[in-house]
Amino acid sequence: MKYVWIEKDKNIKNIVNEEMKVHIKWSKKPEKDYIKLSKQYMNAGYITLKEIIEGPHNNNIKYDMWFLPSVYMMRQAIELLIKSGIAIKGATKSELQTIFIATKHDVRELYTIYKDSYGVGELNEVEKTWLEKYLDSIELVDSSSDLFRYPFKDDFMQQYGDKVLDVVHMGNRLIYCYSTLNKMICGEWFNEVELNVEESTHFLKWASTGLNNCYLWDSPWSDGFHKQITGYSEVAKFLYENFKESKDKALFYPIVFLMRNAIEIGLKRLLHMQMHQGVDEHIVRSKRNSHLLYKDLWKSIKPMLVHYSKEDNQKEETLELAESYIRSISRLDKHGDMFRYPCSYSNEYKFNGVEIDVDNFYSYMLGLFHFIEGCDAWLDNIKDYEMEMRREWESEMRSYME
Repeated sequence: MKYVWIEKDKNIKNIVNEEMKVHIKWSKKPEKDYIKLSKQYMNAGYITLKEIIEGPHNNNIKYDMWFLPSVYMMRQAIELLIKSGIAIKGATKSELQTIFIATKHDVRELYTIYKDSYGVGELNEVEKTWLEKYLDSIELVDSSSDLFRYPFKDDFMQQYGDKVLDVVHMGNRLIYCYSTLNKMICGEWFNEVELNVEESTHFLKWASTGLNNCYLWDSPWSDGFHKQITGYSEVAKFLYENFKESKDKALFYPIVFLMRNAIEIGLKRLLHMQMHQGVDEHIVRSKRNSHLLYKDLWKSIKPMLVHYSKEDNQKEETLELAESYIRSISRLDKHGDMFRYPCSYSNEYKFNGVEIDVDNFYSYMLGLFHFIEGCDAWLDNIKDYEMEMRREWESEMRSYME
């Protein structure tokens, strides 16, 4: 694909290439739709993991950065699978709404609800014990399902920042967990992958070497966002390239979720830019955890971009065009969960019965992503200039005072 940028009169919903068209259709039966999307995320996470381990190893980007969205997608698949199990066993839509609102992303609590309501007779005692300990371990460090979705928090990095995640063993455990849950719910191992009960039940597995593993360390010059932005955007591209070859529409939701997340994190990196005319600190604190691309993130950042655009004699029309892209994506996916679940907790299917040109949809998001990346590089250069001017001014003031 040629380099993509924001364009006038481009519409994310347009069908430009019939060969890249897919029809998104849900059954509106949670027991079917949750398990369908669960398998889509598991497949996307698995082929990403396989590419990390078996693909070309000319650098560490895949291990250090691709591994993050791979883990996220497989953990998401586990959550969706347990939710599908509760629906499969006969919970009403009203009961599902109550359960899903109460538990959110808590896979251990979802499992407990399933076990207490329906039993886990398909598993023997050893399998059940392994599964419960593993789900406990997930909740211990990733209760909100955002550990691998966003930049690692300070307390996590203070504890683990110099450590290395074991890519193969962590990946295997996620696959074992998923397959065991599939046996519990559907009566069979997923893709015939049987649980190795000798495998540790710890979600995080530390390696002794950074070679071919995920190193959590960040450069002192890093802004803390680079790994996730690169990882999520690059894996979205990888899955998109897979779609171009296979035309497998099961890849569409993971592709869009990953790109949407990369855009969100990119905007948050701009929000945190330490500029002379940057975003006020109280606004940064109040908006930094928001998923609202337009209302919270873009509207907070825009005055800074307008200020420096005028100083740099840039065309403000470019900012308006970018804003139209952000508003368009926000209308489709306001809270960042439209492509994370098949429907809302109240069983609303807001993205259903539509035809999508995957190439046009992806390139629309990619164009906006490139614009945001461009803003980051542009402001970074201005920030360096501002710092240099500040140092010169302080030096002159010291000389004057002396």
